[in-house]
Amino acid sequence: MLEFEDINDELTKKIDEKCKPGLMPVASIRVIPSNCVMPREFKPYAERLMNFEVREDDVWVISYPKCGTTWTQELVWLLGNNFDYDTAKQKLQLQRFPFLEAVSIINQNDLIHENGTLFGDTISFVQEMPSPRFIKSHLPVQLLPKDIFVKKPKIIYVTREPKDAAVSYYHHHRLWNGYEGSFDDFMKAFLEDKVVYSPFWSHVNNYKKLAKTMPNVLINSYEDMQLNLPEVIKKTAKFLEKPINDKQLKKLTNHLSFDSMKNNPAINGEEFIKDVIVKYDMPRDDPELTFIRKGIMGSWKKEMSPELVKKFDEWAEINGVEDDDQENKVNV
Repeated sequence: MLEFEDINDELTKKIDEKCKPGLMPVASIRVIPSNCVMPREFKPYAERLMNFEVREDDVWVISYPKCGTTWTQELVWLLGNNFDYDTAKQKLQLQRFPFLEAVSIINQNDLIHENGTLFGDTISFVQEMPSPRFIKSHLPVQLLPKDIFVKKPKIIYVTREPKDAAVSYYHHHRLWNGYEGSFDDFMKAFLEDKVVYSPFWSHVNNYKKLAKTMPNVLINSYEDMQLNLPEVIKKTAKFLEKPINDKQLKKLTNHLSFDSMKNNPAINGEEFIKDVIVKYDMPRDDPELTFIRKGIMGSWKKEMSPELVKKFDEWAEINGVEDDDQENKVNV
């Protein structure tokens, strides 16, 4: 049985007050077991998600938010769909590779767009998709559908250096939550596990543990994708049992480049972002208010103070775990 604890501390209230009402909900409950922080809107959908019917030929991409999920989704979808670039450029990724629990964390008004390209109940949408289904989630291990551990579909988990993930999540909140509070307050909330989908470290560590005992789980890292994308593509193709030749590898690498991803309207969400900026009167000339923002490693170096970096490093030293499995090594 799931239990829900309200979060009423002053920092959480402060973050909430600095977000625009009507945009994405913010942290308000903690889900037991898992201690995962979620919006109150998650409660009516939690049991449906845990009882979601999984298929053996599903392919799941899972991560803590802002760790390279969209990038990995595009890689995996093209490997699984015979490099169908035409569809990848014409059909929205969120329809090809839907976000399972979106209905439970996004305001319904923001799931339905005037051109009909978004959908309301993402759980039902995924249920009705033909196989093989490609499914995105940010759920921690304890809140995954129970059927995952019976059917054992392919799961690719993506992780990222936590300081970069935190900075990216801050800018994500500025865009999708209209957050106008301070950078330091948000970083404090991140470190104290008071933002949606936290705690960060248990999220990462529990998937790393799964990968050690379940061959259907692969760990990739954002850093490896940045440093040697072709090798990550080949590693993922092998895991998915999808052959890829040198010509296909080169074309896929180019398609997954930052400029290509940022300029692909099926991925970048620019039309929806324009609507959000107008609807909620947000700054129109802020280059940081984009879904695909910078796509680099180490951006935290320009945004974090030395004191904040020290706090993150101490936090990582306490909470991170060593992974001796070199095949599934995670760069965090």
